[in-house]
Amino acid sequence: MREGCLAEAEALLTGALVSADPPLSAEQRFQCLLLNAGLRLARGDRVAGRAALRHALAVGREAGLSDCVLCQAPDLLATLCAEALEAGIETDYVERLIQRALLPPPSPAVPRWPYPLRIHTLGRPAIVVHGRPMVFSGKGQRRPLELLHCLIALGGREVSVARLVDALWPEARGVASRSAFDMALTRLRRLIGVADALPMRAGRLSLNDGLCWIDLRTLERLLGDAVAETDPGCALALMERALGAYQGGFLPGEAAGWAVLARERLTSRLLRAIERVGQGLERAGRWREAARLYERGRECLPLEEDLCRRLLRSHIEQGELAQAVHLYDRCRELFAKVLGVMPSASTVSLINPLPRKDRG
Repeated sequence: MREGCLAEAEALLTGALVSADPPLSAEQRFQCLLLNAGLRLARGDRVAGRAALRHALAVGREAGLSDCVLCQAPDLLATLCAEALEAGIETDYVERLIQRALLPPPSPAVPRWPYPLRIHTLGRPAIVVHGRPMVFSGKGQRRPLELLHCLIALGGREVSVARLVDALWPEARGVASRSAFDMALTRLRRLIGVADALPMRAGRLSLNDGLCWIDLRTLERLLGDAVAETDPGCALALMERALGAYQGGFLPGEAAGWAVLARERLTSRLLRAIERVGQGLERAGRWREAARLYERGRECLPLEEDLCRRLLRSHIEQGELAQAVHLYDRCRELFAKVLGVMPSASTVSLINPLPRKDRG
């Protein structure tokens, strides 16, 4: 039913574009072309949808159109802009449309959206404001940055002031603790310089999703989508995007309890997602793809024995016995040097049945 309605709507739009009497104005034509692209994408035809979107945006750019996008449904326009940015279609023009219509991103997992504020917490922390990396110096900026990072570690949305104060000023009490928080927040807002980036409502602080891109949020969204996906191939594609987004642990080097807990929580979630997607590939008999996933996972989490064990089993299921033995030797050496332990009995049990020639 829905497919038929979409096809009928597309046919009507095509007819209007070809034979409207009187002919459509440039603005009307642009609007119709955008709608046509949206319909094709809604039908699941991404190739045709992107081709139509490329044509529509080229028409809009060449005609210098921007104000007319204010007539479009914001949700549809935001989705089309996100698709164009992901595909590299008319990116400069699309960014101007986004800014003209004040569009919020359709999802936190749109890394190319022109956010005024971009916060990197994985691997090498950084803050980018309006495309320019911020440079920090001096002790006066330490507390505001800790407040920002702690807010992200605690979820970044409607985090109570009391919870932030307990994490950052555990020794302070009452008026003193609230005064320290207020000062740090004022300095943080001034430091960032993006209005409404840190809204406070009813004693709860947030980072504005429409103005702030945070690498951690993008990664968590991709992990959630990968785990929820039922098609093994689609789940693998999402998981590969997530692994690409993982640039390292959360705030490495930060020893505060709130950072350590967030780091461990992210590591556990990443490991669970790899295992869940890998199990789906294993059930489908797609051992080569499962092995590729586990190998990528080990690049991010080299000391996780479960990933080593799953990769071992993938090699064995494919008859790659020499590769399995070589992997086992590398894991055993790494665990001994870094952790001071040997592989567990469940890992060793995968190697013991192999012919002696494969075990060296």
